[in-house]
Amino acid sequence: MSGVGLDDARVGQPRRAINEVLRLEPAGEDVWRSVTPDTNLGGEIFGGQYLGLSIAAAMRSAPGRMPHAMTCWFLRGARAARPVDYRVERTRDGRSFAHRRVSAVQDGIEAFRAEVSFHEPEPDQPGHGLPAPSVPPLEALPSLLETIIARADELDPMTVKRISGREHFSTHFLDAGEGLGRPGARPETVAWVRPNPPPPQGDAEAWYATLAYMTDACANFAARVMHADSLHNGELMSASLNHGIWFHATPGPLERVLYALDSPFAGGGLGFNRGTMFDGEGRVLASIVQEALMRRNPARKTPTS
Repeated sequence: MSGVGLDDARVGQPRRAINEVLRLEPAGEDVWRSVTPDTNLGGEIFGGQYLGLSIAAAMRSAPGRMPHAMTCWFLRGARAARPVDYRVERTRDGRSFAHRRVSAVQDGIEAFRAEVSFHEPEPDQPGHGLPAPSVPPLEALPSLLETIIARADELDPMTVKRISGREHFSTHFLDAGEGLGRPGARPETVAWVRPNPPPPQGDAEAWYATLAYMTDACANFAARVMHADSLHNGELMSASLNHGIWFHATPGPLERVLYALDSPFAGGGLGFNRGTMFDGEGRVLASIVQEALMRRNPARKTPTS
């Protein structure tokens, strides 16, 4: 495993917890500032941090309210090494609904925007929930990190570096080989996602922020998985363009999430993904959509064994 950039201290144990990258500090009236860098391979901010911190900032400006929907736009890149201000605009406060606009600003330039809607749950109304897919338990599946550690000598170094850098959650795919040496057969992805650590019981802000963060864990894999041998080595470049979350559940245990995604369409440089998140008991937690830029990069194509 020499030369792949993994030191023994990192294997099997997160170096930084998810609650650290979801911390905010006050920075003015309805402004909160990011505290801990959350870095993608190129040094830019990981999209999940925008999602989690925007929900947290919106909730701080609407105490006692619970979000039901969030739509977002990734406008431009920002550097993880520099702080980001999350500026909240209070656009509506009604009896049943409230609305907030959140702008993530770095050095005076808006990098990300979110519209967050709050709704008071209404009892005794019609309801149903889609059953969760029947899949093996998380414990029966290796994590993505464990998979790349076992195969580090045969994988592209960029793949190893990219995956080993995601320390705040673990992903456990049903088919560990898809996207790690061979393409998938269908535009679908199913994985367990586990936060490190789960949010504390009774902390609604941490619950929504953690769930929002994890929606970006593999949100655009479904659109890409049929079109490249590897999803991680840059052969098929992707960048998130927009993202939507509809929260269907109120806070409860969040030790693991089953994430089922499919892609009804990809073409013209864009890939569309939609997903459903379930908790460990099969309860529907959220619906997700994401559109991503999707381009081939022939210079990065790596032969597979």
